[in-house]
Amino acid sequence: MAEEELYFSPSPHIKSKTTVPWVMRQVFLALLPAAVGSGYFFGFRYVFPSILISILACLGFETLDCLIFKKPLTIYDGSALVTGMLLGLSLPPGSPFWIALVGSGAAIILGKQMFGGLGQNIFNPALVGRAVLLISWPKAMTTWMARPPFALLPGAEGAEVVTTATPLTINQMNGFPFLQELDPQILKHLFLGQVPGSIGETSVLLLLLGFLYLLWRGVVSWHIPLTFFGGLSLVVLLGGESLFFHLLAGGAIMGGCFMATDYVTSPMTRRGQLIFGLGAGAITGIIRLLGNYPEGVTFGILIMNATVPLLDRILPPQFGGEKR
Repeated sequence: MAEEELYFSPSPHIKSKTTVPWVMRQVFLALLPAAVGSGYFFGFRYVFPSILISILACLGFETLDCLIFKKPLTIYDGSALVTGMLLGLSLPPGSPFWIALVGSGAAIILGKQMFGGLGQNIFNPALVGRAVLLISWPKAMTTWMARPPFALLPGAEGAEVVTTATPLTINQMNGFPFLQELDPQILKHLFLGQVPGSIGETSVLLLLLGFLYLLWRGVVSWHIPLTFFGGLSLVVLLGGESLFFHLLAGGAIMGGCFMATDYVTSPMTRRGQLIFGLGAGAITGIIRLLGNYPEGVTFGILIMNATVPLLDRILPPQFGGEKR
């Protein structure tokens, strides 16, 4: 009888063709429509430098960290590329170049590499970078510009760009009826992206196209986005605010569909994901209605990121067993 060879290998024993670089490529492709559309809404020279600097700086900081600490070079997995794209899309148009540099450094060093690199960080790196910028330089991060057709500012047609407030800021200061009086088609303009705001967050249409692509490719599921919007809706309705406005305005779509769904910083189980999304959306709504910042997506998701280890512990994934 011939001897049979036995092969020993570490888990997981069920292999998948889905790899980290493949997932990151899909997310990057899904964000491209919003990135290209931002050039039309704000002017290419006001948005592309921030996006490009953010991407190159994230790749550079990760490379530098790997060289300093003599670790294998990890930029080829695509995670730093996606972090740079997300951070760049969350910056104000026309922001100073150093804003993108500092935000990228905070995202990669504080948000990712300090924890040990991809797979070990508990906070979304792009949101860490944005939070550092919001806290440290609130004026630079809340100075908005727009081309006159999309500026919510009557009488500015002769200028190339103007400084203006975002719909969320106007709603916080003056209420939704005043915003509707200023722009009777505000919901339509929010959906299309014809409003002031962060570089890649204004067009709900382009962001949803990217999200549907990720759903089709099986990269994300509906659990976190749906409960994120559910938690936000619940708080908004209890606060007597316009539901559709808060779902379409600011970074709700970007946060719920692209940032809260990050594999590393969200729970492993479906039950944990439902709780995570609900909490992130609710905190976002509370900050919008009661906080000093008109937008709460960044801190809503980061706060719930901190609960993920607990959620994974009390709701652990189960492997094997009898299916009921």
